[in-house]
Amino acid sequence: MGLLGCVAVIALLVLIVGAFVSDVVWGSATVVFLLALSIALLLGKTPAGRRNAARDERDVARRTLEQAQAAAEAERERQAAAAALEKRRAREAARAMRRAVRELLDDLPPRGTPQDEAIAYCLEKTLRARDPRLQAEAERLARRHVAVDERILCVEQSVTEGRGRPALLILTDRGAAVSDKGVSYRYDPQPEDVWEMPEMPLGHLRVGELTFQFAPYSRLRVALAAREKAAAQTAPRAAAVHRPAQRLIRDARDAELAAVDWMRYLGFTDAAATPVGADGGTDVIAERAVAQVKKEGSRTTRPTVQQLHGVATAKQRAALFFSMAGYTPPAIAWATQQDVALFQYDLQGTPQPINPPALRLLDAADKH
Repeated sequence: MGLLGCVAVIALLVLIVGAFVSDVVWGSATVVFLLALSIALLLGKTPAGRRNAARDERDVARRTLEQAQAAAEAERERQAAAAALEKRRAREAARAMRRAVRELLDDLPPRGTPQDEAIAYCLEKTLRARDPRLQAEAERLARRHVAVDERILCVEQSVTEGRGRPALLILTDRGAAVSDKGVSYRYDPQPEDVWEMPEMPLGHLRVGELTFQFAPYSRLRVALAAREKAAAQTAPRAAAVHRPAQRLIRDARDAELAAVDWMRYLGFTDAAATPVGADGGTDVIAERAVAQVKKEGSRTTRPTVQQLHGVATAKQRAALFFSMAGYTPPAIAWATQQDVALFQYDLQGTPQPINPPALRLLDAADKH
């Protein structure tokens, strides 16, 4: 079949050339071509011809399959290489993020640092470090909506877009606090609230209609990642289940008895309530501490805290204050400077630390 095919091809070429040379050549080539083609067709009808044709088809199919398999294998290798590269980049990015988060948390003031110091530290990282008005506004926002045991990660202002004074955001390890046009509130940022500009190193955090811009964007990503790690580090300890049982606060005496329970938990194991009406400026007394308990509708002021501090100093004991309504900013600032522990309790008698001295006492008790 191969020889006949060659003869047919040669005859076809001679036939084409012969058309321009002479009729004899053209006629001879035509006869040879038709004869070779007829013989080839006849041979293809024989068993041997059919076997050869089938073999040729199998060869073609095999080569096609081999080419397809080679292409598929090459595609799999390409995809595997791309996946490996993506995994490697993801691991590198994760390592870089963990490193950045660790550096941020290590560089931050420790948990329990006075809020004014933590805010000043964050503002030093921005271009508004010398804005006393911003510092004061952030301190007011923190006093209202940031607990003393939260770590302040960063402070940012909103993009104004002609809306006057920009809003203020404080991002902490447990959420965020926002102040806008005299209204302040807590806010919990979600992943869908974050978006970035691919063409610029800017990150944005949406809070309702407000937009807070972070430059470079890595500050926002690191801060949000640090939130998760810091929150995990400060999660309530198992020891917290051994805290005093809740006590319904119906009157001032219930509040004093709840304070006794909590002072014993804080390490003053001999704490006892003073007799009603004869407390001499203290409601709970122990060998190493004295405490005053207020169940009033107004916040405790600085002079009241100073009075307790004077009694404690005279007796060379620690001073603790328990207030249901909370404290004025001057009272908190002064108590922190003088190491007076301030707690605010609820109707079940459970206190929350209001300043670093109180936080240190509660942390030490929870660890034991």
